[in-house]
Amino acid sequence: MGERSVGVSRGRWAKIGKQLRAHRERAGLSQTDLARRVLLSPAMLSAMERGARGIKREHLERIDRELDTGNALANLWDRTSESALPTWYQDAAKRERASTEIWEYHPLLVPGLLQTEAYAGCLLTMGLPRESPAEISELLQARMDRKAILKSERPPFLLVVLDGSVLSRPVGGKKVMHEQLGHLLDLGERPNISLQVIPFETERHPGLFHAFSLFMVPNQGTVLYTETRHSGTPTDDPGIVADYARHYGDLRGAALPQEASLQLIAQAQQEFS
Repeated sequence: MGERSVGVSRGRWAKIGKQLRAHRERAGLSQTDLARRVLLSPAMLSAMERGARGIKREHLERIDRELDTGNALANLWDRTSESALPTWYQDAAKRERASTEIWEYHPLLVPGLLQTEAYAGCLLTMGLPRESPAEISELLQARMDRKAILKSERPPFLLVVLDGSVLSRPVGGKKVMHEQLGHLLDLGERPNISLQVIPFETERHPGLFHAFSLFMVPNQGTVLYTETRHSGTPTDDPGIVADYARHYGDLRGAALPQEASLQLIAQAQQEFS
């Protein structure tokens, strides 16, 4: 990790830690009292307040509830996480967090929410060869931070359809792919995540075009999101959204059911042993 990225991370944790301490003191609780109530060790809570360590969003959610902050700490975590994302993706990240349901399709890669750190790091390093190690590290941390929604108190229902070629492309080599496919198998056991794969042998494939996401956001309806290398485009146009929703139904129809898809992923993982 480069010096700039280290500085950004420390500044972020210090900012959150300062607010955490202020809310705790306002509530009249000692570190020991609060730590006990939110099931953290006093040493961990002390380090969080000093900005001496990374802070998990799920911990802040528990502290917010205990201190009745109105989600102030978790919201601060979100805002400081967004600042490290590309400007054009920050709006999509907000919709992603606000969604109760997310539909994703990708014909080439494992989508960001399902990526391991090693897999994501390889993609960023290969895809952005002119960025410095510090910039890559900062982008990687921001991508990993997005995954916090899957561990939130009310995670979105996530439906993902992958093309079968994703399972055989050796991104980062055998070790990275073995870990990534194992991660998909673990995620596939969660009740809020549906994983389906369109077999590589499929002749009548309805999705040999581009990746896309559909975000179901309360009080905003469904938003379609597509992106290129340098931009992202959201739209809530009813006709376009309806077309992509129908297209997603076609993709799911061409894909194997979840249990068979997980078996296919397990078979692919063995090839990277």
